[in-house]
Amino acid sequence: MPDQIEAAPTGRAKCRGCGNAIGKGELRFGEALPNPFGEGDAMFWFHLACGACMRPEKFGPALETQPAPPPDAEWLKHAAEQGLAHHRLPRLKTVERAPSGRATCRSCREVIDKGAWRFALQMFEEGRFSPMGSIHVECAKAYFETKDVLDRVRKLTPALGDADAAEITRLLDIEKPGAPKAPDEAAAAQEPGEK
Repeated sequence: MPDQIEAAPTGRAKCRGCGNAIGKGELRFGEALPNPFGEGDAMFWFHLACGACMRPEKFGPALETQPAPPPDAEWLKHAAEQGLAHHRLPRLKTVERAPSGRATCRSCREVIDKGAWRFALQMFEEGRFSPMGSIHVECAKAYFETKDVLDRVRKLTPALGDADAAEITRLLDIEKPGAPKAPDEAAAAQEPGEK
């Protein structure tokens, strides 16, 4: 069974990426994976944006085989390419305010203050996503190796308002003190002769 993009015949399927329902008639991405409960393959469904952002290695080829490109085809293609170029980027699930001050950032290892914006992360293993913590918005460049994530965040967090997006944009331009440098910056910061 090949991976595919199709219109949902009903509104019963839930997206494996965000957990929300996929509306009847809405285009969806189906990833064929081994059936965990029996023989053969099972189809795992995603919204197109969730598939492009969270499963880029499978979504890109499925998008290329479409006879008629879906709406936002260029955005979807760019999101998948960006996810392949930055291997941690597909872990991004959403942006949210920290409900408590107990979580520790996976990048800088400092506590994320209650009410602060954070990026929630998840890992895809054995056909499902599992939560894997979060990072400060300011640690995005160090963790993802890019800070060009706002467009992706807006697709993955549809309820995000313009004022909140502006605040997140401001935070993305701040480099958190103590955050590890992205690999390309760490190499550039080395003195000549260092390894």
